[in-house]
Amino acid sequence: MKIPDHLRPPLLEQLEDQENSEDCLTMRGSALGHALLENNEKRDFFIEKFIKSEEPPLEGNELARELQARGVGNILLSKNADAYLSRSKELFENELEKALPDLPEDVAIDVATEPLKQARQARSGLMENAFLRKKWSLCVSEAEHGRSIIPDYLLYQPHREGYPIEFVAKGMDNDDKDLVSKGLEMQEEFLQYVIDVGYLKPWEDAYFVSFSLSLITRKLVSEL
Repeated sequence: MKIPDHLRPPLLEQLEDQENSEDCLTMRGSALGHALLENNEKRDFFIEKFIKSEEPPLEGNELARELQARGVGNILLSKNADAYLSRSKELFENELEKALPDLPEDVAIDVATEPLKQARQARSGLMENAFLRKKWSLCVSEAEHGRSIIPDYLLYQPHREGYPIEFVAKGMDNDDKDLVSKGLEMQEEFLQYVIDVGYLKPWEDAYFVSFSLSLITRKLVSEL
């Protein structure tokens, strides 16, 4: 993945401006920005900083995503992430359980209902959670369930046949290095796409977990 030349100056300026922020989302955005610039020392500094920060007053899927991001941070720092991943898993499962009875019959409706939005977020979170815990078959199962409530037109085209970490999980579960490598390639192509079209703003935290999944997968590939 490569940061386009035109994005580097504003990224460096933004990272400098927010360097002393105590907001956990901003700190996570700084970690992502420095990671994309391949400055791992500063990446790890800001990961440590946001993990140590006070948990924000969130609940449901939002809190689950926050805890999962902290777990991912611990994984990148080679620390134990079990407590964060366990808490996030429970929250995602609770939100999914609440949403399932009220899902519409037609999941391809133009405007998603609130239960449908919550179910999609929970399924996505559970897929990533299973991957991070190296529960490969469960990750694949959650990915399949997640796609069943998302119409194709809402999915990034290459993901309609499978998510990147889904291919990685299938490969790990079946000792298939080619599938693992395919998943890594898909993940990095997706991240390059969102960088190139301007969706990924490295001073924001939205893609911290997605980027980190590619780093984790890269390590898996190197160990095969």
